[in-house]
Amino acid sequence: MEPLLEARDLEKSYPEFRLGGISLEVLPGSILGVFGPNGAGKTTLVKLLAGQIPADSGTVRVFGDSYPERDKEIKDRVGYAPQEPPYFPDRSVGYLGRFAGRIFSRWDGGIFSRSLDRFHIPAEKKFRHLSGGQKTLFSLAMALSPQPDLLLLDEPAAGLDDAHRRWLFDILRDFAADGKKAVVVCSHVSEGLDDVCERVLIIHHGRLILAADKEELLERWKWVHFRDDALDASLAARLKSVRRRPFGSSGLCGDFPALRGFLADGMAAGDVKVENAKLADILIHLTEGD
Repeated sequence: MEPLLEARDLEKSYPEFRLGGISLEVLPGSILGVFGPNGAGKTTLVKLLAGQIPADSGTVRVFGDSYPERDKEIKDRVGYAPQEPPYFPDRSVGYLGRFAGRIFSRWDGGIFSRSLDRFHIPAEKKFRHLSGGQKTLFSLAMALSPQPDLLLLDEPAAGLDDAHRRWLFDILRDFAADGKKAVVVCSHVSEGLDDVCERVLIIHHGRLILAADKEELLERWKWVHFRDDALDASLAARLKSVRRRPFGSSGLCGDFPALRGFLADGMAAGDVKVENAKLADILIHLTEGD
C-alpha cells in the first residue's frame, strides 16, 4: 500500500530552534497523532507537511508528488487547519467560505453550510467575534469542505468543550473510515486523541523520540501497582515515575513484556496489579522525566 504522505529526514532551523531529521509516513485509512509539549516543533512539522514553509533539507511527498513542483495539485486535495487561522478578521464566516470556494476546485458549499450548522456558527458572524472554540471548529469546517483526501490538523481540540471534542473525534474516525483517506493531527494534549490515533509520534526539542503503533504502546507501557514488600529493590528500580503511597506504590514500565515473568507470582497472589498507561503518562515521562 502506497502512503498518502511520506516525509524523509526533514530539517528546519530558526535562530533559536531546530527541527531535525523527522521521518514519517501516513497510509490510507490511518490516523497519525503527533504529540509533544509546547515548543516541541509540532507546528513547524505540520507546516512543512502542508507545504506552507520550505524545508532546509529532506523531502515531503504527498499523493506521490512533491512541493513546490505540484503545489496546487497537492493543496487542492489537502485539508489544512492551522493552529492560528489566517482568516480576514472583519469578514463574515459565510464570506470566507465563498472566498475559499473560488480557490479550491473541489469545494463543496453544502459540506461547509452543514458544518457551520453542526457547530452552531452563524454564517453572518464576523470571524473576529468567534470564540476560541468556534474559531477552531470553523477552521475544521474550512479544512473539510474542499473534500480532501488528507487532513492536516494543528491543535484541533484547542478551546473545545467536551461535547465538541467528541464531535471532533467522531469526525476524524468517519473521515478515515473508508480506507482511502487519512489524518495527521498534532497536539500537546493527548486526552481522547489516544483513542483515535492508530499510530503515535512524540517529538521533543525538535527531535523524534518515539514512534509506535498504539497497540504496541498498550502492550509495552503499563502502570504496575504493588505492595512495597512484593517486589525486590532491583525490580522496583526498573520502574519509572514511582509514586509512594501509604498502602502501596505504583511505577511506570516502558517494557512490560520484559518484566512480565518477574511479576507473575505477585500478580497471581494479588500483590501486584497492572493497567495500561495512558498516552499522557508516556508523554509526560518521556518529555519531563521522573
